[in-house]
Parts: sequence; C-alpha cells; structure tokens
Amino acid sequence: MKIKNIITRYSLFFSLLLDAGMGVLAFVAAYWTNRTLLLFAQEPSLKVMWIYFAICIVITIMWVYILKGYKTEWRYAGITELFNIIIAFVASGIMAILIRLIPFFSKKVFFATIVLFYYYYFCFIMLLRLSARFYLVLKKRFRVLGSNNENIIIYGAGYTGAALVKRLLDKPEEGYDPVAIIDDDPKKHKKFVSDIPIIGGRDCLNYAIRKYKATTIAIAISKITRDELISIYTYIKKFNIKIKVASNMSGADAVLKTDVISLKNLRIEDLLHRKEHKIDRDLLDEFIKDKVIMVTGGAGSIGSEICRQALYYHCKHLIIYDHHEYGMFKINEELKKTYTSEIYSMEIGSVRDKDKVKKVIERYKPNVVFHAAAYKHVPMMEISSDEAVKNNVIGTENVINECIANGVKKFILVSTDKAINPANIMGATKRIAELVLQCKAGTSSTQLAAVRFGNVLGSSGSVIPTFMNQINNREPVTVTHPEMKRYFMTIPEAVKLVIQAGALAEGGEVFVLDMGEPVYIKDLAIDLIRASGLIPEKDIKIEYTGLRPGEKLFEELQYSDEDVDKTRHSGIFVCKLGKVDCEKFEKDLQELKEYTAKNDKIAVEKKIFEIVPSLYREKNNIAK
Repeated sequence: MKIKNIITRYSLFFSLLLDAGMGVLAFVAAYWTNRTLLLFAQEPSLKVMWIYFAICIVITIMWVYILKGYKTEWRYAGITELFNIIIAFVASGIMAILIRLIPFFSKKVFFATIVLFYYYYFCFIMLLRLSARFYLVLKKRFRVLGSNNENIIIYGAGYTGAALVKRLLDKPEEGYDPVAIIDDDPKKHKKFVSDIPIIGGRDCLNYAIRKYKATTIAIAISKITRDELISIYTYIKKFNIKIKVASNMSGADAVLKTDVISLKNLRIEDLLHRKEHKIDRDLLDEFIKDKVIMVTGGAGSIGSEICRQALYYHCKHLIIYDHHEYGMFKINEELKKTYTSEIYSMEIGSVRDKDKVKKVIERYKPNVVFHAAAYKHVPMMEISSDEAVKNNVIGTENVINECIANGVKKFILVSTDKAINPANIMGATKRIAELVLQCKAGTSSTQLAAVRFGNVLGSSGSVIPTFMNQINNREPVTVTHPEMKRYFMTIPEAVKLVIQAGALAEGGEVFVLDMGEPVYIKDLAIDLIRASGLIPEKDIKIEYTGLRPGEKLFEELQYSDEDVDKTRHSGIFVCKLGKVDCEKFEKDLQELKEYTAKNDKIAVEKKIFEIVPSLYREKNNIAK
C-alpha cells in the first residue's frame, strides 16, 4: 500500500522515467534492426548516436508533456488523445531532422536509424499507455462468467449508446453487464460496439431479452424528442422490464470521456402524453419586461415559478410576498445566486393581513399582481372550512381591494379546475374567489382576471411527491380509485401559460388552459414506478384505498353552461361566464364572513355550498 501511495504521489516522475526507458529501448531496437537487417553503409559512432537519440528522447517527452499526454486518463482515451501523441512525434521528428543538419551529427547518424527509432518509440509508448486498457478488455472477456451484475440492453447505437456501453464495461462496480444493443437504423445491424452486438431494431427486443436474460434496458439516444421517447417507452414497457435512460450527451468528443455519462431514471415530465405549448415571446415581453411584479404565495410551487420567470423575462422589480418563512428562505437562497437584492424584494406576510397587504402595495406600486396565495390541499380544507375562507376568499378580496385602491394595472388570480362543480371546500372557496373577482371587475381601471388549470407535476403535497416517497421507501403506491383521472402539466409550462393569459386579460375574464387529455392516476403511478427503474406489481405494489372526502373521479375545467372562445394563443381559452347577481352575492359573502369570524365550521361549510351549489356533494350526500 505504501509503494502504491508513492507511485501515485510521484506519478509524473515515474511516467517520464518509463517514457525515457521506452526511448532507450526504441534506440536499441532501431540500432539492432539497422545493423542486422539493413546494414550500415559505414560503421557508426555509437557514442554520437547515443547523444543524438538522447536529445530526441528529451524532445519527444517535452512535446508529449506540452500536448497533455501526461494528464490523460488513458483507460478512456480515443481519437483526440491519439492525434495529440501523433502531433508530438511529428514535431519531435521534424526537430530531430533539423538537429541532424548540425555537422557533429550529419555523417554519424543515419536517416534509416532515425525512422526506425521513431517507429519503435511510437509503438512502445502507445503500448505502454494502452496497457491499462488492454487489461480492462481482458477483464471484460472473463468477468461475465462469474458476474452477479444485471444484464442490460442498450437502446441506441449512436454516440450516447457507445459511450454508455464503454462506461458500463469499464465500471462493472455499477452493477450492469451490457449484453446487446438495439437500434432502429438498419445500417447498424449485425455490427459491434466494444464487442457488444447490435442485434437489430425494436422488433428484436423480445428475442434479446429472452436470449440474454436481460433485466434492464437503457434508452441511450443523444438527441431525442419527447414524442420519440414516449414512443420507445410505450413499446418497451409491455415487456415488463426495468427502464432507465442515459444522461444527456451529444458530440463525438463526448464519447471519449465516458465518465460524463451514466444511467439515470426517467423523468415523469418526459412521459406526459401531450405536447408542450409554444411560447408567444411578444406576449411575455409585453406583460413582464420592465414592469414591477408582485407575487402573493411567492414561496409556493406555482408562485415561486412565477417569480423565476418574471426575473428571467426581465421584470423591473419583483416583490415576493408569502407568510411561509422557510419557503421564503429557500427561494431567497436560490435567487440570490443569480440576482442582486436590488431587483427583488422579500416581504413576509399573510394575505389575510389587510394592513400588511396595503402597506406592501402602497410601497412598491406594482404594475401586475399575481395572486397565487391559497390553501390548496383538499383533505386539510375539509376539516378547516373557516380557515379556507379566511385565506382563499377573504385573502383574495383583500388583495383585489388594495390593487383597485392603488391603481394596479392588472390582477391575475391563479385558480383551479376544482372550482368547477366543486366536490370539496377547497375548490368551492376558489370558486367564490372567482365570483369576488367577477363582481369587482369593471368597477375600476384595474383589470381583474383568473386562470384555471389542473394539476401540476411535483407541486408540494401533490400526488407525484407522495408516490415518489412511497417508491423510494419500497412501499406500496396508494391510488384512491382505478378510474380516477386528472389533468397534468409541468409547473414551468403552466406558469408560462398563466403569464401569457394575464397578458391577454382585459378585465373580468376567466381563462382556461389547454391541459391536453386527462391521465389515469393508476397509469401515472405505473409510469413513475417504471421511471424509477422498477417493475410495477413485482418490485412495487399498487393499492387502491377508496375515494377521500370531497374527491371526484374526474375534474372539469369549465361549467357545463360555460362556452369557451379561442384566444391568440393556442393553449389558452377564455370562458364565456354566466351573469352573477352581485348584490345577492355580496350579502351571502358578508354572512359567510360572519360565520368565519366565529369559527363556526358547520355554518361556514353550509354557507359555502349555498353560494356555490355542488351537484356532486348533493348526489353523494356529502353536503351538510
């Protein structure tokens, strides 16, 4: 162990010594070949030749050093490193020829010996460098016989696939033995990558799994669209095999540095069976650029993403408003790495605190307010109807009133599909917030609008993190009902659409986002298990627990009597809203506030569903 440490510490010295030794060996071989096979035209001066070739050895080592030949990880070397060594020898050879012109050497050093010397020296020095690689190749040849690693099939024989094969062969400790490669390009079939056969296209996959007893397949394609990934994933998953992907990689040079590629799990975002909507940059610039933007609930999943995008699209100043102290700490720690404190401000406070809301809006005078602050977790609000009203209804009214009082140009309410025919208190309070907005719209120069959308992937407390915790803990994934469906969208895409909808607002609208087709929650759970490199029902069970209070099998994005119109953005629609009797609504709202002030949960819940009737709760005898 001590000797190994010494070699490691003085590795450059030992490398130089070995190369010098290879140079001496090359001279001896060249001299012997010239003397024995080619014959010298005249008897050479051995002393002069030793001096000359000693100089050649030093010059060669110098050029190899300059071209980083002593800093290369030769186990992973490729064309670039080989080319550098060739350049070093060419440069050294040119200098050697120039030195031979010196009279002291010209008649005593023969050209044939120089050529033989550089030929042997190049062969010896490359053999030395690639010896570690040859050793690894020999290990690969014999390791599979006693290996306990999983057999893995690589899908893709391009740069990424080749690099992944090389990495897994070089690093058996990662637990995988590549046994076959699949590629949809017929020109690559029946060829080999690092001695691993490319057996055919995807139609050969079943055969490959059975023949090689593979337990895992890795998708390794440098440039792949979401549609292509979904197509491959959909085809593979029917074989009930673990699925992984290679880390991103492109370019031939990257293949030579196989340490940069590894296996990782699929992202569920990549498997959404819908295309992302395009960005209308003109809308974003018009709405955000050089504007003062305030975001309530700015530390939450949606609010924090609005903050990120507002800064990304060059707002003049950003005010982040939230009562969640730890969330505010986290978003501040993130943003301060990129932005100075002059461009954004942190304000800890609740939307329920009317005076604090007033002071913040009066101080910063925002042009646009995004209202993302809300209690959103359905089960919690079922047992806290009074708190749901205080936050989701009264809090919204507080912010709207102060926006109107201070001449804020636009107020955008972040709403939800659960506000439609609400089955739960959370959704009903969000619908009442929409009604507050509708009745306030048109009473001032402030343009008030709401944007409805469905579930977003990865928001705090949502189904994705819950499933992932269960999967990581190897617990059964709990789905409430096999027929439950939900709309899903990534947080960044949803926020881009919210901002663009806000740009379209003229006052009083409720916008609906195109969420694509709804997804079965059970299918989402299955995809998440597979995306984690596991097999559903084998590695992770799925359990059905039954619907929770206030939960529907399917959410809608608009009422049945609401029609929608297109906007200039293909992913955003505007609802044609029914008329609201605002005078009656104001009386009902005042009564609701009185019950809320008394913390009378039963009376609050009853009043909520008087204001927003729920056919679902009546049908299922949930209403009290």
